[in-house]
Amino acid sequence: MNPNTDRLANGPPMPAEVEAKLAAIVRAVLDLPPEMDVTGAEQTAIGTWDSLAHVSLMLALESEFGISIDVTDQVRLTSYRAIHDWLAERR
Repeated sequence: MNPNTDRLANGPPMPAEVEAKLAAIVRAVLDLPPEMDVTGAEQTAIGTWDSLAHVSLMLALESEFGISIDVTDQVRLTSYRAIHDWLAERR
């Protein structure tokens, strides 16, 4: 595996800089500590990940990565893993 890519479990690989950017966005939007490992984060387990934070997270991802996330995808992107894999498939 290329050392400049990261693979979350069995998901598709993602460039390390994109992975770092994704983690930073999740931490910032959800007001999580900078040292927190967010790779296992799920909406149901993070108290700050409410519906408003979810919309803010989707908007931040769209803005940062220059993508559009349709509503169908937004509804199912409720974990770091789901977001990671969705982004990796489109990069």
